[in-house]
Amino acid sequence: MAGADIEFRFESCEDEEQFVREYLTDAWPRFEASEFWDAGWFWAYRQFADYDSGPDIGLVRVVLEGDGDALVESEKTHWNRFDGLESWRLRRYDETEEGYESLLEQQRDVKGNIGGEWEYRLKPLAARFALSYFEGFDEELPIVAERTDDNRGGAAFWAMYHYVMIQCGYDWYDETEACLKGMKNRLKSLASYEGADAAREEYDRLLTEWEAYEDELETWLEENPTGKASEP
Repeated sequence: MAGADIEFRFESCEDEEQFVREYLTDAWPRFEASEFWDAGWFWAYRQFADYDSGPDIGLVRVVLEGDGDALVESEKTHWNRFDGLESWRLRRYDETEEGYESLLEQQRDVKGNIGGEWEYRLKPLAARFALSYFEGFDEELPIVAERTDDNRGGAAFWAMYHYVMIQCGYDWYDETEACLKGMKNRLKSLASYEGADAAREEYDRLLTEWEAYEDELETWLEENPTGKASEP
């Protein structure tokens, strides 16, 4: 098996979303059941189209450990029938300048031996979740939501991270540590793509909100029982 990726470019961001929702959700079980697929994931980029550093149009990359040529031969009729798909291109990692023999080798080279292997195993899980999300929700969930009579817990997409961490055995402190790591990581990524000033502005926004939260937290602590819950 060898590493490869297939880049799909679309006429619009709406076409990209339709491709993910309609084609990838249907195709992924075929990929994973086939002899040409050993592991893989995908990236979708329409959310970055409004930024100077983002793609001007819809863009999806399917990344795989397997036989990229066989995948193309099996699926290209589906691609050619998809309205809004502008182009697709297969890139084999053994033909790049680095000459990686596998996707796992490429991940280890970029992320380190342990980190690369963990990412190689985690990213397929993320892909399966994302496609299950698109199958389960026709609408796009808000990232966060206010508490209302109809949404008493403020359920929104953020809650997925909480549920997964609980289901995987992590506690309160693990979850706050993960959130802190995520914010630090995203600020550096924001700087890489949008510049240092963008990262500083977002840091200042986060700091202002966090400092202001102290009063809200103290009010909540005064109005609610504490230290008496028997289960998280």
